[in-house]
Formats: sequence, C-alpha cells, structure tokens
Amino acid sequence: MTVSPAFREDLAPRRWASALAASATAVACLAAAPSAWACPHPVHGDYQVVASQTTRVTADLERTVATVQVGADPINRFQMIHVTGDDDGRHDRGTLFLLPPISLGFENYEITADGNYSESFVAYFADRGYDVWGMSMRTEGLVAGSCESKAIDCSAMAGWGIQTLIDDASFVRDRIEDRHPGHRPVVGGVSLGSIVAVALINAYPDDYAGFLLQEGTVYDADPGERALAQSFCSLFEGDLANGIYYDGQQLGGLKLVAGLATSNPQGPSPLPGFPAGFTNHQAFVSVMSTPGIGPIPPRPNYYFLEGDPIQDRFVSASDALARANIAGFIDYLPLRTVRDLDCGMAGEPTFWSNLGAYHGAVFVNAGGHGFGRTMLDTVALMPKARATVNFVQPFGHMDHFFAVDHRAPDLVVPAQQGGGLLDVAGGHQAPHPGGRDRLTRGCGGIPVGPQGHALHREARGRTHLPQ
Repeated sequence: MTVSPAFREDLAPRRWASALAASATAVACLAAAPSAWACPHPVHGDYQVVASQTTRVTADLERTVATVQVGADPINRFQMIHVTGDDDGRHDRGTLFLLPPISLGFENYEITADGNYSESFVAYFADRGYDVWGMSMRTEGLVAGSCESKAIDCSAMAGWGIQTLIDDASFVRDRIEDRHPGHRPVVGGVSLGSIVAVALINAYPDDYAGFLLQEGTVYDADPGERALAQSFCSLFEGDLANGIYYDGQQLGGLKLVAGLATSNPQGPSPLPGFPAGFTNHQAFVSVMSTPGIGPIPPRPNYYFLEGDPIQDRFVSASDALARANIAGFIDYLPLRTVRDLDCGMAGEPTFWSNLGAYHGAVFVNAGGHGFGRTMLDTVALMPKARATVNFVQPFGHMDHFFAVDHRAPDLVVPAQQGGGLLDVAGGHQAPHPGGRDRLTRGCGGIPVGPQGHALHREARGRTHLPQ
C-alpha cells in the first residue's frame, strides 16, 4: 500500500458546506427515451421506481430524485438521487456516488450554513464536471411517533442492516452502469456512508475505481476496543431478539438541543444535567464536545466536535453548519444497522474480510476522537491500495466535514503522489503506475512519508498524530 500526504498546502482553503446532494436521475423503463434508465437487472427484480421528480437547484445544476420501492411493503423504499449540469457532455471527469450517514438522508451533503446550494459539497463537484449520484436510507420520511403508535407497521425495520444498504446501493450502482457503461465510479460518504462504502468495496472490490472514507468503518484491530464493541453487539442482538428494532429518541434529542441553540442561544438551558446558568448554546457545545462511550462508534473518548462549552465555541467546526445539519436529522435509528457496525468492530468479518482484494485509490479523513485509529486499521487491510490519509488527533467525528477550512479540492486537483482521488480514479483510469514504491510504512502500521515522518496535519500550531 502506498500512502500520500493528506493535503497540498498551496491549495486555497475552501469551506466545505456540509452538503453532498443525494441525487440520481429518475429510473424509468422507457426504451424509447435515451435519457431514461434501463429496467432493473434481474438481481434487483423486487426493486421498482415508482416516482421521480427533477428540479433546478442552481442556474446550472439539476437534481432528480427517484423513489424506489422494494417489494410490496410500503415502508421498504428509498430515494435515489442524481445531480448534474445542463450539458451532460461536459460531465465526463468521473462519477461520484455518495452514501448517506445514519442521521440524515443524502441531504446531508447538500445542506449549507446559509442555504446556498451552490456552496454545497455536491455542487462543488457537479460544477466541475463530475456526475454526482446518491441515495437515502429507508428510514428517511418516517415521522417521529409513527412506529410507536402503530400508525405505520415498522416491523420490516428489524431487517434493515448494512446488507440492506449494500443491496440498495448496488441498485444505484447498476443505474450508473446503465448511464455510463464500463465506467467505475468513486464511492464514499461520511459516518455510516463511509461504513457502507467499506462494505461495498469488500463485497465488490472491482466495481469501484476509488473510495472516500470520512470517519466511518466496520473494523477495529484493538483488542480492548473489540471487547467494548462486543458488549454493544450482544446488547443489540438481545434487543432484536426481543422485538426492539429501532431507536426513536436519540436523534430527536439532538435536534432539540441544537434547535434551542438556534432559537434562543443565550437563554438558560431548560435541559437537565447542565451546570446552573448554562445557556442553550453552551449546552449544545457541551453535548457535541464532551467525551463519552457509545455504540456509534464503540470507542472511548469519542465526541462529535472539538469544542469548549465554557468558552461557548467549537474549535474548528462551523457552528451554523452543524446546527443546520442537525436540524434535518431523521427520527429513527435501525438497530440492525447499529448491531452490524458493533459486531463488525468486535471481529465479525462479514463486511471487511475481503478488503485485501481492493487495489484502487482511497482518501481517508479521520479524527482522533471519532473513529480514530480504526480508520488506519482499515487502510492496513488494503495492501494493494493507494491511500491518502488525513488524520487530525483532536478532531471529533464530524470536525472534518463541518470544518470551516476543509479542503475539498484535494479530491480533484492532482497532488504530488499520484493525483487527487477523483482524478486518479475518475472511472476508466487504471491504478497509478509507479506510485507503490514512493512511500513506506512505519512501526506499528502507521503510514509514513518518504522521509520517514508519520502522516499528520499541522493545525493551530500543533502536530496531530495517532496516539
């Protein structure tokens, strides 16, 4: 495996507005229409596009959303999305297939702090000639309380695990093939989007030219953390066995905290557990930045964003962007998906045992207080891959994605070591020749550069290395 320096410092910083538009052209079985998608392949015989709508999101970009029904149960459906420019002929630099996090639909990649779509992550790439595709989770659109009240039969959610997301993503992948025969896209996402990308690459290592991993994996090499993950794995297996297959509280609680910080930031927090006199905004910063242990991911000292509740600020993240993103959170977490994550990190090999077969490009963002070193453990499972790793020790789970100074251009502009991810893996290109011997590996599997220095990023006058 070769590892490239994470960022070119000569690139101008660009704000990464948390938006990777979930967009995929409407699928329709209309053989006479050259722009229509082909009928589902036999392997996806239960998948059927039941509705589609195209809207213009900027002066130059169109967003098409297709609703895909799987089988007869009305709850088994998801959205497939495609964002592209008016002139499809110029969108030939490659295809980017973005997968959603567990907390939000593909709108996660479209949301910006000020609502300006042209500043979103999706628009950044679509405006530069990339064909951007995506999908939502099946939980999107389920209204809080509808499962608990039995207004909707949510029992199908018991089976909504990582394999479900692989199947849904594979349907979208086939539609990309219909539109771009022989073209291999780059796949990736944030959090669960990154986790599912790992599982997709594991299942179909030859189907993708590159993948983008941002704070999400299903593998952990640390024995102590594996034991912790096993405790959560057993917990959720017990819940599922007892007919408990969703959580309808956690995401709603985060929306409440963020909503108070938006509507009345300086008002006293009415929420229990905070020091007397804490404002709503201080409570929000505290919830986002206080270290803890939980099932996503099952690692100690995890936090969402690096921050200081006493000073009432985040260190690197855009406060407005974080609140705008959380405001759009969905209402349900499928416990089968969480179970699959925890059991994989405990050692269950279903979704990572074949990663060694992958030989394309990889771009990794990791924070020391997010998924942390597990991201490096995952890269180590791919000895044939060319990996670019950006590890920032004090960052939390979403600091990279919400950072004001995030540099998206590194995915596009050729860098010193083999080019940006999307330029190297733009679909038809083979793995970069000659790059394999440029970098070496250091002690303990930590990636190192040509001079033997572990990869790091300088920020705020500190050097951040995996500990």
